[in-house]
Parts: sequence; C-alpha cells; structure tokens
Amino acid sequence: MQRILSRTTLIVLVLFIHQIAYAQNKLAKGAHFANVNGIKIHYYVSGSGPVCLMPTPGWGPSINYLKNSLNPFEKYFTMVYYDTRGSGKSDAPSDFKQYTSKHFMDDMEALRIYLKQPKVWIMGHSMGGFQVLNYGIHHNDKLKGIIAIAAMAGNDKLYQQEFQKMLMKRKDQPYYQKGIKVLMDRDTTIKSMSAGMPYIMPFYFHDVNKVADFVKLGDPELSDLAYENTSKARFGTEYLFTQLKKISVPTLVVVGDDDFICDQVSQADRIAKNISSATEIVIKDAGHFSWIEQPQQFFTDCISWLKKQRLKSSK
Repeated sequence: MQRILSRTTLIVLVLFIHQIAYAQNKLAKGAHFANVNGIKIHYYVSGSGPVCLMPTPGWGPSINYLKNSLNPFEKYFTMVYYDTRGSGKSDAPSDFKQYTSKHFMDDMEALRIYLKQPKVWIMGHSMGGFQVLNYGIHHNDKLKGIIAIAAMAGNDKLYQQEFQKMLMKRKDQPYYQKGIKVLMDRDTTIKSMSAGMPYIMPFYFHDVNKVADFVKLGDPELSDLAYENTSKARFGTEYLFTQLKKISVPTLVVVGDDDFICDQVSQADRIAKNISSATEIVIKDAGHFSWIEQPQQFFTDCISWLKKQRLKSSK
C-alpha cells in the first residue's frame, strides 16, 4: 500500500512540476504565439514580477512602440505585450464582425487563461486603455490592478467640446492646415490610415519635436485592415463611464495635460472619479504619449504609485 501511495504521489508530483514548467515556458522572455479564440495572438514577454498584460490599441499599431519604450515597468512586472487581433503579427480575421469590443475583451481573458494566471495586472494606452477598463468592468475578480494611460471611456458632448478646444490650441502650428484635413477625413488624396498618419501624428504631441523620439521606437506596422474592421465593428464606442463603478481593484489613471484625443477633462478626470479605488496622475507639458515627452515625471510618479501597491523592483 505504501509503495502504491508513493508511486501515485510521485506521478502527481511529476505532473505538477510538468504543468508549472509548461506554464513558465509560456512566460519565457521573448516572442510567443498563443492559440486563443480560434486565432493566433502574438505576444512578447520581458521583465520579472507579477504578470501584466498590455494589449496594443486595437485599431492597427503593433507592440513595437510599447515594448521599446515602457521598459522601466519591467522592473516591477513580467510584461506581456501583445498584438491584438488584426495588428502586428497576430492573426487578422477577415470578417469585420470579429472586431467588436467584446472580441478584444474575450481575447484578453483567453490569454490570461492560456498563461495560467488566476489574477493579472493589466495596462493599456489609448484604446488599449479602453480595453483594460472594459475588461475591468466585466472581470474585476480576475485582476490585481489596472494602469490606464491616456485612456478613452466615452464620446459625448463634453468630449467633443474638449476635442475642439485642443484642436484650436494647435491652429497656428505649421502642421495644422494639412493635418486637420486628414484628421477630419476631408483630404481625398489620402487613401488609408497608414498614409495619413504622418500628417496626424504632430497633433498627438505637446512638443512636435518629440515626434522624432516616437519614430525611433521602430516601425508601428500600422494595419489598415485592422483600422477598417474596427471602424466597421464600432470597436471602442461603448460608453464606459456609467459602468466604471464595477471596478474595485487599485487603478492608476495617467494623462498628459495637452492630450488632444484622450484629454484630461472629459476622460481621465471622469474615469478616476467613477472608480473609487483610482488614483489620477497628470503629466505636465505632455500629449498622448506622455512617457515619451516627459519620461522622468511619468516613470517617477508611476513607480511611486506601484510602490504604494507594495510592488517591489527586481533590480
């Protein structure tokens, strides 16, 4: 009986060790592919600490600008940057109906399960911020915390007012006349988002000279197919403000004070107000990419908050 019990215990132990090793292999540093929800999702692992999932914005850019610039977070997290469906190296379903906000949320949940993580941190920028807030609303119990950078949570009258104010602040800039036509889809010579982006990018920065720093981060690999399909599917158009109270985990809301597209007044302030566990950080003299324009203030303030959550640096 003792021998049988020992053999059984040994088999269970071996299977347990194998399971742990398999899970760890999925989180080995470098590039991976996960088969989830009928598609292959490309993800990249770097850093150490609790797992933090970070999706791309969803409408087209790849992980390059994220994984090549947010490295200070890797001292506190095992960062899992991933290309959302249709972007970067991930599979791109041809049917636009597979690009709804729910599809993106379900992919995040499936990736968490694939990585065998009972609970995770999640971080998102721009429409990636929308994704993590939407996930938090529906899966708060699967989370340790949320970091929402320049996040979008709803388009309403206040948003349109702030958007117009931010545009008017830029009306005397040399890029404005051409850029506004492209931004408002009034330039018939521009046939795709990837072709129009160089004219639009200056709007995203407080200091237009910082666009060069963004370019150094690598090819954003914009997917026109993802842009078209997410637009048709109305991805990211849900009004989240009224549901944010469902989030109770520690949440950090970060915004640049000169962000023209996901501004402080209509977005960040209201996101933080509607989440009882939220802390808001405003980065001065920064636009949509606040950590690129003001890296010292951004990372100092964010890391200070992480330490308050009892997260420890691995270096």
